[in-house]
Amino acid sequence: MTRALDLLIELSTWERPVGLTELARRVDLHPTTALRLLESLRSRGFVRQTADRSYVLGSQTFEVGSAFLRNVSIWSQANQLADKLAEATGETASVGVLDGGQILYIAIAKGQQDMGIASAAGTRHPAYCTSLGKAIMAELPAEEVAEILRNDPPRRLTPKTLVEMDAIRRELATIHKRGFAVDNEERTPGVVCIGAAIRDHTGSPVGALSISGPAARMRANGTSELGHVVAAAAGAFSA
Repeated sequence: MTRALDLLIELSTWERPVGLTELARRVDLHPTTALRLLESLRSRGFVRQTADRSYVLGSQTFEVGSAFLRNVSIWSQANQLADKLAEATGETASVGVLDGGQILYIAIAKGQQDMGIASAAGTRHPAYCTSLGKAIMAELPAEEVAEILRNDPPRRLTPKTLVEMDAIRRELATIHKRGFAVDNEERTPGVVCIGAAIRDHTGSPVGALSISGPAARMRANGTSELGHVVAAAAGAFSA
């Protein structure tokens, strides 16, 4: 794996296609070994061959690089995103990313209204009972969701926390269809949170936005209406 990455890094420094012999020499590999590694990279789209069988970077390197830039962009603009959403809704707004199967809060902005989530930037909470986490999981493949839930098995934090796998899967399917998630007092009694995923140019989730407030006020203002506001904000930032 390391030598394959050496080839990829070396190839990224060239502004023109590179032949097998030259590329192998640059990374101190036997051409036969280099060819085997390049074929593996080619099969996954990280490199491609030109008409004369030289090598150039493949489209998959763009995909990975774009995802990295999107993540960097979320981190660098998280406070601004949270501030704008808090100002638009009057509620506490948060930005989070999925990290190690949990939601890592990277920005929180207090709204004009009192009472939001009891959290702060840098804290973590389970993905399965937060609107941020559910919004992201709803856009992930089923096997990734299963792994997240295996690593952090759901436990009942409030009477409304979803812990049965079938119930969680049905909830994620609903979220995927409507475009936003609702934490219906599932992590903190008396607090409702509404979140939506931020996607990269491939449609993959790279983070999420949410608002939170007292359950009575959030329901009075309409969780569906607020959900569309949050979803629009997340969509505007998505690639």
